[in-house]
Amino acid sequence: MNAFFLSLRHLLRSTRLIGLLYGITLVLGLLVALPFYSTLQAEDQDSRAFLNLLDGFDYTVYADFMQRSERVIDPLLSVGRWLGVLFVFLSVFLAGGILNTFAQPSRRFDAGLFWQVCTAYFGRFLQLLGVTTLFLLVGAGLWLIAGLLVGIVLSDTLTERGLFWVGLGFFSLFALTATLLFCIGDYAKVIMFRDDESNAFRAFGRAGRLVMRNLPRTYGLYWLFIGIGTALFGLYFLIDELIPMRNTPTILLMFLVQQALVLARTALKAWALGTAYQVYLTLPAPIRAMPPNQPDMTLIQPDRPDTY
Repeated sequence: MNAFFLSLRHLLRSTRLIGLLYGITLVLGLLVALPFYSTLQAEDQDSRAFLNLLDGFDYTVYADFMQRSERVIDPLLSVGRWLGVLFVFLSVFLAGGILNTFAQPSRRFDAGLFWQVCTAYFGRFLQLLGVTTLFLLVGAGLWLIAGLLVGIVLSDTLTERGLFWVGLGFFSLFALTATLLFCIGDYAKVIMFRDDESNAFRAFGRAGRLVMRNLPRTYGLYWLFIGIGTALFGLYFLIDELIPMRNTPTILLMFLVQQALVLARTALKAWALGTAYQVYLTLPAPIRAMPPNQPDMTLIQPDRPDTY
């Protein structure tokens, strides 16, 4: 837990980093939100049916609106889906700069250096994304396929309730495997950054051995962050139930609550990666094979004695 709180202190001192990450998230979100809002204003035809949505989701209002305006809404939904893909690649791009910030907590945040490190490690981390996706499809995907086959075989034997529990069991195995692979991916980023490992498969293998040998300190902390993120969403929904959006002040208040959630989630992602870096520094480094006469290409070398 020392790494957990140490990375939190570093995060709280990195307000410029969090502000930059939040600003990027806000700008990209507005690229979809503003056209979507303008389209809704043009398509609602001054209907007061939308006021029913202030009390919660109303499928009848949604279905009627989509039946009438699906032609203009679908392109915006498509843009939103592509924006989600963009966020994945953006998180890969920003990982190098975030790690470098946590590697030098006493150094004043330098936006120029941040973008330089992001660019320097983007290629490596992009390869790692491909490796992680491959293991996710093969490792975690097998549980979904197995669950589907078991469900088909037992469909004439079990009741709907029994099939539900079978499906839930296999989905739980899928979720555990997927989160484990994502956790390994985070430590693989740390290894590629800290040890100048350029081979994504080798970094993922080293990270896998490191995580499996230290599950409570690695995967356990990863689930702690998942729990914190889930608690943030739970708190938001609780506030949403307590504050009815019936007038301008309450709508503005909920907007601020939503932005606070976005800011917290942004900081949480950086905190999780920073914690992985700090945990890695406290664990025995996994053995790596170094080709003879290989030059050291590490962009930033934080102070840490080699343990191998």
